[in-house]
Formats: sequence, structure tokens, C-alpha cells
Amino acid sequence: MKLIRFTLLVVLAALLITGCVNNTDYSRLGDSPNGDERRLLVTFVDRTINRKLPGNAQDHYRSRGQYGNSNWSERIARQLAERYQIQFVAQWPVTALGVSCVVYEVPETLPLPQVMAALQKDQDVASVQKMQTFNVLNDKHPADKSYSDPYLHLQTGFQSLGIAELHKYSTGQGVRIALIDTGVDVDHPDLKGQISYSENVAPEPSDHSLAEIHGTAVAGVLSARVDNGIGIAGIAPAAEILAFRACWPDKPGSLAARCNSFTLALALNQAIRLKSRIINLSLSGPKDPLLKMLIDKALSEGIIVIAAVPGKEQIGNFPADIPGVLAVGRGGESEKPSFIAPGQDILTTVPHESYDFMTGSSFATPHVAGVIALLLQLHPDWQASDLKQYLNSESGLLTAHALNAASGDKHTSPN
Repeated sequence: MKLIRFTLLVVLAALLITGCVNNTDYSRLGDSPNGDERRLLVTFVDRTINRKLPGNAQDHYRSRGQYGNSNWSERIARQLAERYQIQFVAQWPVTALGVSCVVYEVPETLPLPQVMAALQKDQDVASVQKMQTFNVLNDKHPADKSYSDPYLHLQTGFQSLGIAELHKYSTGQGVRIALIDTGVDVDHPDLKGQISYSENVAPEPSDHSLAEIHGTAVAGVLSARVDNGIGIAGIAPAAEILAFRACWPDKPGSLAARCNSFTLALALNQAIRLKSRIINLSLSGPKDPLLKMLIDKALSEGIIVIAAVPGKEQIGNFPADIPGVLAVGRGGESEKPSFIAPGQDILTTVPHESYDFMTGSSFATPHVAGVIALLLQLHPDWQASDLKQYLNSESGLLTAHALNAASGDKHTSPN
């Protein structure tokens, strides 16, 4: 009996130290189209992050790849909720920044500006901001058509960039790319085995199917298996793809999708933790302080961040406008991108073993991410400035000639 009692005390003590229990209801993050209007993102310095204690599970993967909040950080989060009469929604340790990030909902009975001002003055709080919404980028296109025939010659981007020639020198092997988007159909015959790691940090759909159009289409451009007798070919088929589902469709089966500050922060934090070399962001929205801090952190660690520039009819050029981010358009955007890449009628993968034509800077972006992965296989030490200078030295064109030249001079930086 004493042994059992002692064992229980040890277990309870371990739980208090590690904070393994995570009781956040992530399904509420996407519960309504306007659900973010009265939600705030609040951060505070989390002294339990990366703490080296016996049995501390804070920095290790748990079920479904989620990290647990420590009991200390959960207690602070709950105290803030009680102090300001606001509702706790979700919490996550943003380990890359050493802070705990909490989502609160402000009741209609309380004025939002005053609540924000009060929180900003609280000595426990590091930052306060409104929850913001981001959209994946795509242009309207004709009614859905499914293509099951493997017509490589229909891949206009693949052909115009001379990718088949580039693959003689590089396929992106050894380059880790974080794809932050909607869900990817990892069982698509052209993507099966191509996604090294996938994690969902967004609300799960009611049917539990994470195979969604936008993310699957971006993944196909980037990494569809080559020379397998079916479908299409990806730009960097040997790259290691980490697929983070941080966005979700507006409605089931929709190409249009949205994300928010919280889900994107979770995905960016994971991408940094897992030592990604490239982060692909085929989305845009309003300026966001927390996401900027995370992207700046990624850039400071030498991660190449590539983001889509929205079309003229779309608003919000963030995060493509962050200094150091490589901005990609398909041409005709109001903001000048770092690169113009194919983004019109791009044949790519869609869920349920199908293919479709997609248009938008969302699909130009993985063309650039893929070509950069090919270059990084040859030049692992190159940084964003090196890549931009090199590709711009070729008159801004991503061509077979550019990579052919690079393959013959593997140990020098671009001129």
C-alpha cells in the first residue's frame, strides 16, 4: 500500500513538473467565419520552455505532434482570463520565441480596446494583438475538371523552366521544405511517399479528412513523384517535405481557404524547430506582429522563407513584404515581387487521385521554392541573398542555363 501511494505521489509530481496535460480544444479555432473578430493573441515569457529537468516532456513530441503546456504556463493563462473576465480558448508554447501564446475571446459585454489596453499594461504579459485572418491565394478558374492522364507536356511551368534538364544535376535531395497550407492528400498516387512528415495544427473537419485541394495542389507542383508512369512531375521530387496543415477550406471541397495568426504561428514554430531549410507560404493577409517575429527568427537562422504576392484584387501583402522574404508573383500584381514564376493554368495534383489546372501566385510560389531546393542541393551554404543575386543575374529567369552554370561551380557564391 505504501509503495502504491509513493508511486502515485511520484506520478503526480512528474505531472506538475512536466505539464504533460494539454486540455486545449483546438476545434474552436475555426468554429465560425467571423469567430476571430473578438479574439486576442496574448503572449507571456514562459520560463518552462526548454527547461532541462528529468522527465521533462516539454520539448518532445506528444500525440499528433502537439506540445504540452506546463502547469505553470496554464496557471498564468487561466489567471489572466479570470483577471480580465475573458474566455480562454487555446494555448501553445511558441518555443522558437520562448513565449506561451494564448487565445482569448472577449465577451460582447466588454469593450475590446479597453481589454487590450489593460492586458498590455499587465506585468505578466509580453504582447497583445487581435487575431487576424489570412487567405490562401488562388485566382478564379473554370468549373472543376479532373484529369487522370499523365500528360507531362501539359505542365507549362515544368516545361518553361526546363526542369527535366535541371534534374540531370539536382532533384532537391537533402533539402527540407516546410509547406504551410491546407491539408495534403498524402495518399494521392503522385504524392504517396513524398511527404516525410505531416501535422495538423488547425481545426479538424467533421469528416476527419485532411486531404484538401489547395495544399495538395501546392504539394504536387513542388514534389510530385517523377518517372513513375502516372500523373505529373514535381520541381524538387527528392526534397524532404514537411506538410503543416495550418489553414482550412471555407467549406468542404473548396479551393478557397483561411488561416489565422494562431495556427500559422504554431506551424512556423514547428518548421523552425524541425530545422527546415525552406518555408513555403502560399498565402497572404494583414501585418501580424507575432508572425513577423517568427519569420524574422526563421530568417535569422538561415531559413529561406518564400511567400506569395497577392493579386491586384486582393488586400494584404504580408508576409511577402517582410524584408528578407522572397516574394513570388505570377505577373500583374500591384506589388513588385522578387521573382515572377509560372502561375497560370498549372496542372497539379488534387485530392482523390485527381489532377486539375490551378491559377494564382499560390502556385507560382512552389515553382520558386522547388528551383531554390535544386540550387541548395548543389550549394548548401547559400543564403537568401545569394540565391536572389544568382537568379537575378540570369535576367530574373529561372532557367536550365542558370542551374547548369551553378552545377559547374559548386563552391563559390554568386557574382
